[in-house]
Amino acid sequence: MSEGKRYDEIQGKIVHVYDGIEEADNDLPKWWLWTLYGAIVFAIGYWFYYQEFRIGKTPVEAYEAAAAASATTTADIDPTKLAEAATNPQAIAAGQGVFATNCAVCHGDKAEGKIGPNLTDDRWLHGGSGVDIYRTIFEGVPSKGMPNWGPTLGAKSVEDVTAYVMSLRGTNVPGKPPEGEPWSGDAAGGAPAEDTAAGADAGSGPSAADTNAADTNAAAPGPASPATPTNAP
Repeated sequence: MSEGKRYDEIQGKIVHVYDGIEEADNDLPKWWLWTLYGAIVFAIGYWFYYQEFRIGKTPVEAYEAAAAASATTTADIDPTKLAEAATNPQAIAAGQGVFATNCAVCHGDKAEGKIGPNLTDDRWLHGGSGVDIYRTIFEGVPSKGMPNWGPTLGAKSVEDVTAYVMSLRGTNVPGKPPEGEPWSGDAAGGAPAEDTAAGADAGSGPSAADTNAADTNAAAPGPASPATPTNAP
């Protein structure tokens, strides 16, 4: 082993030589040192902020709080609100973005169906009304491999996706063959269109009782008019 101190153009200052192996001793780059120091300071601050003093929520706590906040029930779904969202370009565009990120892997980029069913035809496995679609997305169908997206996406995003899927009904994009039962309903996804029309016809005209009452009033004699006196010749 030999000791020597010399300067190499590539390695810099040489402080040790052993069996032909040279050991250099150079200062680390300033930017590297400041990155290290900054990481140490950040780690200490992070530990005190989240662990020691519990000022902020940890990522797990934040996720659990968000999941609890978004885990609303589907009992009070407003079909009229869903129908309005299905004609709102902003809601449809937002839903399309969420669909592309979370749903396209199973249903296809155009909702034509892959692992999951085709969402553009007139057949539905779990109901094709707006309320049915919302509930299927929110609660999921574990037996079919459909996750419950409600806690993950939140009620607003589920509503947007529902609006997007409702806007696709009947577009019949070529893809996976139809599955489920046929469905034909109103825009809100409540009763079928023919039932809605029948209800509208039933309630559009006057009732039988009203008609009979009107006829009775028309037929009833009114007070006699006074006789016009006549002048005898």
